[in-house]
Amino acid sequence: MDGILRNLADTFSHAVDYAKEKISAITGSTSVTIAELSQHIINQPETILIKKNLLGIPFSFYHLQKEDVTYYLEMRNSQILQLDVQAHDHTIVSYRSYRDKSDLPASVKFPKTLL
Repeated sequence: MDGILRNLADTFSHAVDYAKEKISAITGSTSVTIAELSQHIINQPETILIKKNLLGIPFSFYHLQKEDVTYYLEMRNSQILQLDVQAHDHTIVSYRSYRDKSDLPASVKFPKTLL
């Protein structure tokens, strides 16, 4: 019985993955983590980095403007404090560590064209 349930669970998992891929292909969006998105911002050559040491604590502020898309990332050491992405005056991603209890969401929907 366990084998049948395990096979059924595997089949269902594959079906869900397939459906996610098809939805992403149709909508032009993909799932990315906040950590992946932050690395994307940090690694862009156009990103402007401002470092400040406030009360002995190092902070990094990253600003990136690509066409009509604005990226903003704020970090303390390696911890992501804030991440915002806005396109055409609409918020695409808004992460705050204080609001989101420092838990990075598993993934967020993000337009493929902006990566």
